[in-house]
Amino acid sequence: MSDTATLAVRLEKLIRANRQRPAHANGGAATRELAEASGLASLSAVVASAAEAPFVEEAPETPPAAGAPFTAPPAPRVLVVEADPLHRQVLARLAENLGYGVDSADTAEEAVAAFERQPYALVMLDCDNGETRGLETAATLRRAEGGAERTPIIALTARAALEDRQQRQAAGIDNYIAKPILRENVESVLSRYAPVRPAETPEAVSRYLALDRHRLEELDEAAGGRAELLTGWIAMFLSGAPDLLDRMRAAEEEGDAAALCEAADRLRSRSGQIGALRVQEICGIVAALGGSGSLAGVEALLPELSIALQRAVEELHSLEDDIRRGRRLAAVASSGIPSRRPNRASPDTNQVLLAEADPLIARFLANSLTGAGFPVTQVSGGAAALDALREKDFGVVILDLDVPEVDGYSVLSEIRTRPNASTPVMIVSARHQEQDILRAFELGADDYVTIPFSPLEVVARVRRLVKQGAHVS
Repeated sequence: MSDTATLAVRLEKLIRANRQRPAHANGGAATRELAEASGLASLSAVVASAAEAPFVEEAPETPPAAGAPFTAPPAPRVLVVEADPLHRQVLARLAENLGYGVDSADTAEEAVAAFERQPYALVMLDCDNGETRGLETAATLRRAEGGAERTPIIALTARAALEDRQQRQAAGIDNYIAKPILRENVESVLSRYAPVRPAETPEAVSRYLALDRHRLEELDEAAGGRAELLTGWIAMFLSGAPDLLDRMRAAEEEGDAAALCEAADRLRSRSGQIGALRVQEICGIVAALGGSGSLAGVEALLPELSIALQRAVEELHSLEDDIRRGRRLAAVASSGIPSRRPNRASPDTNQVLLAEADPLIARFLANSLTGAGFPVTQVSGGAAALDALREKDFGVVILDLDVPEVDGYSVLSEIRTRPNASTPVMIVSARHQEQDILRAFELGADDYVTIPFSPLEVVARVRRLVKQGAHVS
């Protein structure tokens, strides 16, 4: 290699290393000014280093020896984009305490600049403030990816209406964390989308909330432990599911009930086979509506189906990666819902589990129920509700359909597949449309109360459900 070519190689490597140094977008103007002022000096130092440093050929990577100790990869790094300093600092601290590296930004411009400087495992993006311009910034970040690996974007918002969720999905946002920021919600989202892999458990994998562990175990058993067979089945589903969803959309637009039913039934059976139960449930409702000869309500269900399918597809891709890396499917199952429920507390038929995203409504309900003699366990997210149900039995579950992480429909469906499947569930929701109410009852809801409501009425309904549950048990 000539001296000039050698110098060029050295220079390219040193510049690349210089660019990959950790960047901390702390939101201050002083940081940007310092970066700009030191730009020429940094480049000069790089050139000087290239001329003086000895050239060392890079040795090819060698795979670790069999039986070598497992070393944990670097902690995932997340970008927190939040205009409110209180939310920003609390969220950054929570993420750091959970083992994540954190960079922060308080404007849209700083967020985009930080995202373009280095890759992140996850972005948490304020969608309620004009400084961060959440939906616009999310779309910009998606364009900046340029077809590269998709980075999960999680909205930080106090808005949980269906219309808001659809707008976030259209902008490329994967999920949301409700404000105020609670540790349980942050931990649930981070563990799902950017899990920290501990050194002592190399087989540990992220939680698969959109996939049913029992179906995964059945598929693994049927495959006889052959990874190539299992990943082949997953690939079959992934290759055909988007086309079936497109066919359902086209049939709905054309008013073709027969074609809609055919596509919905095929996607329902395939998703059920692979363990995407939320997709299976929605397809079943769509097929039932199409079979009745009326397509009323189908249009409102298709965006929900799209969200559910997107989550299932993302998790199936992650599952494929885990299987190819040799991680046991048993670890996949155990990282989600355990096969056995350890240390379950004794059931108390008066205990109420309240899963409500709106803090004011949650406080109002909790005070009313506590005053009527019902002990209340309060959570604000769907994943936290499922965790609470693993720990103990409750007399009644009061469930908001718009809880974050795992929506209310998915929580309800999961409850009905568990050993405590007979637990009465009351839906308390701002959704007044007939298809929302019918859908809840089809999935196993025992009662449905719309907002606004009378506290005395809610207490009376809970009392009736407690008695009903006691008779069932």
